[in-house]
Amino acid sequence: MRKASFLLIMCLVLCLTGTQVWGFGPTANSTQFDPSVLKIKEDDYLGKTVPDINMYDEKGNAITLSKYAGKPLILSIIYYKCGQTCPVLNEGLVTALKNAKLRLGEDYNVITLSFDGREKPADAQKFRKDLQIKMQSGLPESFDKWIFATTTDAEAKRFTDALGYRYFYSQLDKLFVHPNVYIFLSPDGKVMRYLFGLYPLSMDVRLALIESADGKVGKFPIVGKIALACYSYDTKIGGYRINLIFILQLSGFMFAILTAVIVFLYARNLKKKRRAEFRPLENQEV
Repeated sequence: MRKASFLLIMCLVLCLTGTQVWGFGPTANSTQFDPSVLKIKEDDYLGKTVPDINMYDEKGNAITLSKYAGKPLILSIIYYKCGQTCPVLNEGLVTALKNAKLRLGEDYNVITLSFDGREKPADAQKFRKDLQIKMQSGLPESFDKWIFATTTDAEAKRFTDALGYRYFYSQLDKLFVHPNVYIFLSPDGKVMRYLFGLYPLSMDVRLALIESADGKVGKFPIVGKIALACYSYDTKIGGYRINLIFILQLSGFMFAILTAVIVFLYARNLKKKRRAEFRPLENQEV
């Protein structure tokens, strides 16, 4: 009876306290967290102007974000000593830009920025070199115009807060937890689009750049606008889907035009044929 009573009391204590022995809460050595804390609330930030922060390029030169105004800007926010997804995030962007048929440094700019204030230009330089070795011939043209930058903790916090980009450091695992996202800014520094995940489609990146530049990217802005109209951004997948309604409407419109052209040509040929038939009769009367 005593043993039974003791076991019953222990069970009640464990249930009431939610002890980690039975897995009711995260263990002391666990980095479990609610992933929703990293979710970017896009509607709260789209269209907002970001602050003009101070940075350093990989050569140690002081630069500002406004230096790259006037063109759409892709932001890849990571930390350089990451051994997890940060290199992959940039490899995916390299692959997408290689096939996007736009010119880096002329049609758009790219900045990879470390949010870890402890990292220095030498870390950025090493990251670039490793990326260059890994991708080799797969690099987009003018890769040298891709900026790899560092900044202070205060500037990084000010900048990421304006983007809704959250991150935190796990003391246990000695790494940062952060979103994997590409952020697109307009030429005047407004947040235009977020693309989530690794290895984005070239079409998604191209459309996001066209959207960010308001159709002014590339040699054929009209074609860009039509392409953008054929796709719509889906927040659920963090990318673009074919705009079926627009495609159907466009198909119907084109079919109507084609039908009108066919009817016009047929009527014109019929009219010519009738005129040819009546000419002999006119000659006989004379």
